[in-house]
Amino acid sequence: MMWKGVVFSLAQWLAGIGLLSLAWHWGTKEQDSLNLMRLLLAALAFSAGVAFLWKPIFYFATRPLMAVIDAIFLPGGRLEKPVLNLKLPAHYLDEARYEEALMEYRQTLKYYPNETEAYEKSIWLEAAVFKRPAAARALLKRAKRRRLVLDPMMVSLAEARERG
Repeated sequence: MMWKGVVFSLAQWLAGIGLLSLAWHWGTKEQDSLNLMRLLLAALAFSAGVAFLWKPIFYFATRPLMAVIDAIFLPGGRLEKPVLNLKLPAHYLDEARYEEALMEYRQTLKYYPNETEAYEKSIWLEAAVFKRPAAARALLKRAKRRRLVLDPMMVSLAEARERG
């Protein structure tokens, strides 16, 4: 699978560079007298070459602008992990978008593994909403390994599903 991408990328580069050199050749070297057909072919080859190489051209052209934007909005450099924000999953819970809320809580637990609210809400979602007691027990076990103190209702919810 990876070779297909490499071969395609290499072929794309070669085709783009070949078309641009052909456009250069037709546009400058063979223009002793004005030949409109050669000039049109050079313009078409140039357009096709730029189309093949558009992604790297765009990347290199916008890199300085992105560096300025990063310097303005992220003066200390990029963050290692996202800022802790539990408002979005709470909003998803209010709107009954439970799968999205669970994904956000899982993302929070990935970067902030000691966040008790994320464990409690994830356990509630797994046990009460999605009816997956094994996943709720796994989350409870993970929280206990970290020696976190969870709400007794969430603990009993995960353990009740284990007994029942």
